[in-house]
Amino acid sequence: MSGFRQPEIPRKQLHLWGQRLEDALPEDHPVRLLDQLLNAAAFADTFAAWEQDYDRLSGQPPYHPRVLAGLYLYGLLSRLRSSRQLEMACHNRIDVLWLMSGQKPDHATIAAFVTEHAARLKQLKQAVLEVGIRARLVSLDHAAVDGTKLEADAGRGAVWSEEKIRAELAKLDGQLAAWEAEWQANEQRERALFGEHTPWIPPPGARSEKHRLARAQRAQQRLHQALAALQRRQAEAAAVDSQVPKAIAVVTDPDSRVLKDKEGRRKPNYNAQLAVDSAAGMIIADAVNDRAEDSGQLTPLLDQVAENCGRLPVEASADSQYNTGPELAKLEELGVTGYVAAVHQPSDGAAPPAAQQEALAAVRAGAELTQAQWAALPKNQAKYFDKAAFVYDGVHDEYRCPAGQRLPLVKRSTDCTRAGPIVRRHYGGRACGTCSQAAGCCRTPARGRMVNRDEHEEQRDRMRARLATEVGRRRYALRQQTVEPRIGLLKHGLGVRRFLRRGLAKVASEWSWLCVAVNVGILLRQWEVVRRVL
Repeated sequence: MSGFRQPEIPRKQLHLWGQRLEDALPEDHPVRLLDQLLNAAAFADTFAAWEQDYDRLSGQPPYHPRVLAGLYLYGLLSRLRSSRQLEMACHNRIDVLWLMSGQKPDHATIAAFVTEHAARLKQLKQAVLEVGIRARLVSLDHAAVDGTKLEADAGRGAVWSEEKIRAELAKLDGQLAAWEAEWQANEQRERALFGEHTPWIPPPGARSEKHRLARAQRAQQRLHQALAALQRRQAEAAAVDSQVPKAIAVVTDPDSRVLKDKEGRRKPNYNAQLAVDSAAGMIIADAVNDRAEDSGQLTPLLDQVAENCGRLPVEASADSQYNTGPELAKLEELGVTGYVAAVHQPSDGAAPPAAQQEALAAVRAGAELTQAQWAALPKNQAKYFDKAAFVYDGVHDEYRCPAGQRLPLVKRSTDCTRAGPIVRRHYGGRACGTCSQAAGCCRTPARGRMVNRDEHEEQRDRMRARLATEVGRRRYALRQQTVEPRIGLLKHGLGVRRFLRRGLAKVASEWSWLCVAVNVGILLRQWEVVRRVL
């Protein structure tokens, strides 16, 4: 038989559909499991509290928060992040039609639900983690922390200098003042013609004028916010004696900041943080900020873990960006065993080369180094011998260099940091000018090498010693199985490269929704275990 297959149902032919919506999906479809999860008793109190935010006595009945939460979470897991995509899915995707039971909220309703009920999201996050704890998918034995840069909803053209911001503000202020003077003059003329009871007749184009005024006022507000953010960041940098950032700000999303990502590109970004449990990879804490560095963000995430899960993790790991003295001291104060890499340590947790370990052991023993051992000593960013190659003598309060020379205490100084003032002690010697290894140790041998030590150096020493063991390297390497794959899942699996909302509060809420969606996805994949505890 020749020819092509003909349509089985012509488009203009009347047809009675006898199939139920319930029969449109297989029994093991993920959306069925999501519906069972959110309707379980474990979430009853969460959504009962959520219901109190609604006025159900007047107007059109609202959509139940469980329905909209399920729609948004399922959309995130299906790479449908925008409210317009979700609105479209409510009309033409069978799985979403099944989940919504035919309800079709518009994009404005979906967007308002996500942003206006951000305070209730914390309860939902904690309820999801409680299910994970009961199912033993969250053990709190080990929490791995890391951060990633995500693009803000702003282009590079929105990055303005302080001079340009002030010039545009002056222009807008003059324009608004001129409009105000014109309207007052018009009102005076109308009162002179008609008296106090002036009939109001909207002039042609009044609506467009009102919109133009609103746009100008919003632009003025954003410029003021951008200028305030610029000044705040410069003041923060000056307070800690660090390099003052360039006088630029993002005018479309003033809360975002021009940050460098891993590809070396500088554009408006946010710094998104995660803490991930080692049992099944569930996200147990999240945060977003505009800081260029990760330092100082480890223990706040652990405090959030205790709030979300009821207690602190036994262990915590992070890369060298989080390694600061106050953070290491706070870890010990909290009783959390830390595995935080130093700057010179490999980020993958691998052991240092055997030659380097042998050279450092010889330095600690006070032995004379061979040329091969000198070459194997670790180097700092300036390409000189790292401080790890110097041995501290607590009895005499001095350092011993790899060549065996003594570096006594020379002076003290106080540095201002984000965590407060830090007192540093500086040790140095004058024997570098006659040392054969001076070229690899210091910039100016005549002045000698200086090594500093602050009040938290003992915590750093204990951390280095812990990571130097085989157990320490294995525990630190858990980051490759926990937090790093979760960042990869969010960026590559769910397509989260750029935030869709503007403003730190809305961006933080969007990030939390994404993290809850990842956790819900883990519960669905482990459904046989989860089903027994619901």
